[in-house]
Amino acid sequence: MIMGINVAIIGIGLIGGSLGLALHESPEVGSITGIDNDHEALQKALDIGAIDEMASLEGLREAQVIFLCTPLETFPQLIAEMAGFVRPGTIVTDVGSTKQRVMEWMKGLPAGVHFIGGHPMAGSEIHGIQGADRYLFENAVYVLTPGPETPPEIIQQLIDLLSVTGAKIKIMEASVHDQMVAAISHIPHLAAVSLVNLTEGQPDLLMLAAGGFRDTTRVASSSPTLWKGILTTNRSAVVEGLNKLIDNLIQLRSALEENDHEKLLSELIRAQAIRSQIPHGQKGLLPVMCDVICIVPDEPGVIGNLGRILGEHNINIVDIEILRVREGDGGTIRLGVSSLEDGQRAVKALQDESIKAWIR
Repeated sequence: MIMGINVAIIGIGLIGGSLGLALHESPEVGSITGIDNDHEALQKALDIGAIDEMASLEGLREAQVIFLCTPLETFPQLIAEMAGFVRPGTIVTDVGSTKQRVMEWMKGLPAGVHFIGGHPMAGSEIHGIQGADRYLFENAVYVLTPGPETPPEIIQQLIDLLSVTGAKIKIMEASVHDQMVAAISHIPHLAAVSLVNLTEGQPDLLMLAAGGFRDTTRVASSSPTLWKGILTTNRSAVVEGLNKLIDNLIQLRSALEENDHEKLLSELIRAQAIRSQIPHGQKGLLPVMCDVICIVPDEPGVIGNLGRILGEHNINIVDIEILRVREGDGGTIRLGVSSLEDGQRAVKALQDESIKAWIR
């Protein structure tokens, strides 16, 4: 790894800002340059320490590693514009949610530039630089899709640079990545969109929407413009997956139309069995966390008490979320710990303190 490496981040939003904050913790990084059309975002990034300086695309001349963190639909024009400034030997990577189309676009970069596709599977409900978080990538899967011609030492250099983020790096082919994210992310997103649109014009129906419907359709609240770019750049894999989904829905509809109880029950049982194979303590593409659910009273200091209990047993909490709460009564909290073994020890420690807890 080259000491004092100069990094450039194009697109200072949630992901770009979070990368800047995380990469600043690396002793290998010399400086971080931010490039964005939004001057206010750049100033905010400078104020919070996500970047060291602002620049135009000409600033890419000094960069040894470049991160493209703009929406996918901007890539073709951006790549054409930056091609005149990127030097041979530079590593260019991105954070887009699809990879095959991006790998094709990146062929427009000058000879000698190393492109490695990237997809950090992390996000936040707070968009833009305001949501930047140094720990956004901690324990998240970060997929890299190098081309077959990329030298192993170049791949390792990027892995070493990203290690400070705390992400779990996984190398795979771009086509495999796109097929996987289509199945586990893109098609479920469209299913959620369709479910929500079924309720249009029925405000009374929305009033009855309970937690199950909200959780199932939560992703439909994401940026339509962002998702249009994601879906269109992974069109082939998404269409293939949608065809399979539609075929399965048709089978379920036929079972209901024909009053075929056996077929309907068979499909329900099959889905239950398949879903039960999802490993406990696994998030994303790698086993990186175990979820412990606990019920606690609504009172001051309760979260601190949970930390104390697990801390006394040398169990580190890597993620925490308040799932639901009734004011003055109690609530349910999710604690993320590093492994299934830690999860089992955490459950016992909490139960020994008369706290209801279990592994989800």
